[in-house]
Amino acid sequence: MKSLISTLLLLLMPLVAAADNGLRCAKSVFSQPDVRFMQKIKSIHADAIIGVKGLPSGLQWNARRNLVEGKVKAPGTYTYTVASSINGQVSEEQIKLIVSDKLAMPLPFMGWLSWNSVEGDVSEAIVKSVADMFKANGLFEAGWNTIMMDDLWQARKRADDGKPLPDPKRFPNSLRPVADYVHGKGMKFGLYTDAADKTCAGAFGSYGYERIDAEQYAQWNVDIVKCDYCNAPPEQDTAIVRYRRLGDAFKAVARPITLYICEWGDRKPWLWGAESGGSCWRVSADVRDRWTCEPGGTGVVESIKAMKNIAQYVGVNRFNDADMLCTGLHGKGKSSNDLCFGTPGMTQDEYATQFALWCMWSSPMALSFDPRANTITKEDLKILTNRHLIALNQDRMGQQADFISDADSLVVFAKDLENGDVALSVTNMSSKPLEATFHFTQIPALDADKRYQCRDLWTGERLSAVKRSFTTKVRPHATRVFRLSK
Repeated sequence: MKSLISTLLLLLMPLVAAADNGLRCAKSVFSQPDVRFMQKIKSIHADAIIGVKGLPSGLQWNARRNLVEGKVKAPGTYTYTVASSINGQVSEEQIKLIVSDKLAMPLPFMGWLSWNSVEGDVSEAIVKSVADMFKANGLFEAGWNTIMMDDLWQARKRADDGKPLPDPKRFPNSLRPVADYVHGKGMKFGLYTDAADKTCAGAFGSYGYERIDAEQYAQWNVDIVKCDYCNAPPEQDTAIVRYRRLGDAFKAVARPITLYICEWGDRKPWLWGAESGGSCWRVSADVRDRWTCEPGGTGVVESIKAMKNIAQYVGVNRFNDADMLCTGLHGKGKSSNDLCFGTPGMTQDEYATQFALWCMWSSPMALSFDPRANTITKEDLKILTNRHLIALNQDRMGQQADFISDADSLVVFAKDLENGDVALSVTNMSSKPLEATFHFTQIPALDADKRYQCRDLWTGERLSAVKRSFTTKVRPHATRVFRLSK
C-alpha cells in the first residue's frame, strides 16, 4: 500500500521547490554491470512518504526499507527520480547512475600511507621496502595492494617550467622507477598533493598547477592521488571548485588517476565529492593511535561518531574514508601520537576493533607502519589478513554498515552484502565485559521470522542457526562480527 501511495503521489502532485527537501541520499551513484546495486534513501522527516520513478530495467524500489536495489546488466549512464511527500507536498531529486566496468575505485583501496610513521623521511627505498613487505608477509595475498606516499615527497620547489619534482636525495631516480617497481609487484602507486599553494607540511601544492601536475603524474605512472586541503579557503563552495579542477585535470590525461579527497569532513564531501571527481573522501581529522582522543583529536571512539550517520552516501566508487589504520604502530609512530593524552598505542582488542569497523564501513584502509622499525607482530598480521573481515570491506556492492543502536555502551552496525547476506557487529565501548543481544526486529536488513546460518568472522567458525535474536559476550573495547546467511 505504501508503494502504491508513493507512486500516485509522484504522478499526481506538483513539485514543491525547497532549499532543503529533507531527502538525504547520494545524487551520483555507481555500479558494475550485472552486479547487485543498492542505494538507500533517507529523510529527516519521520512522516515522509518516499517513492521513485523512472528506474532502469533491473532495479526495483524496496518500499519497506526505502532503497533501490537490483542489477543493471548493460553499461551506461541512467537517471531516475526519488520523491518525498510531506503533508501533501512533493519534492524530488534526480539521481544519476553510472554503470561501468572501468570505474576508478569499484572497491575501497587497501594499502599503505607514509605519514603516521615516516613523515618527511619517505624515500624510494622506503616505498620499495613496503612493497617487498606486503609480498613477504602475506598482506598482498590478503588484498593489500596500494602503496602511497604522503606529504614531503616533493623537492623544495618546482622546476623552472612549473613541473613538480621529487626530493632529489630521497628519490635520485625520480618517481617513474619507483612506480614501475610497485607495479612490478602487482600493486598500485600513489602520492600526495594539496588544493592550495602549500601542503600541510609546507611543500608546494597543486593550486594553479592542476593540469601540469596531472600530466606529470601520468608520466610517472601514478594511480591515485591524495589531495589535502591545508592553506585553502574554508568555504564549501570553494573546496568544490578546487577539487573539481583537479578531478577534471585527472580525467583529461591519458592515464587514469583516482582522486582521493582529504578535507577532513569539515565541508561534508559525501554530498559533493563524486561530482567533483573524487572516489573517496576523508570524514574526520587524522586518526591517532589511541582508543579516544577527546577533546582535541580523533581516536576510534571519535571515528565511530564521524561515520555512524552518513552510511546512505556510500556505494561503489564513492566511499567514506575513516583515515589510516593504526594497527602495527604500537605507539611507535610520529604524528599518530599527537593530540592524545596519556601513553599512545592501543590494546590488540582496540586495534582489532578499528580494523573490524573499517571493514564494516567499506572504508579505504591504509596501514601506516614504518618498515624500518619492523613493529608489525604476528598478532597484527592475524588481524590484517583475516579473509572473512576483508571480504566485508571488499564486497562488490560497496555498502557502508548502517548504525543500529548504541544503548548500554554497545554500538551495533548492520551491513548489506552483495549475495544477500548481512554482517552484524557489536562494539563494547565500556571498560568491563558485557553481553550483547542482536534483536532482528531492530535490524531492517533482517527478517525476524526467518532462520539464518551464522558465522563468527574472527574465528571463521560456523555457529548454530539463529532466529529472531541471538546473544554474545564482548570484551572491553572489543568487537564481535558475524555473518548471517538465509
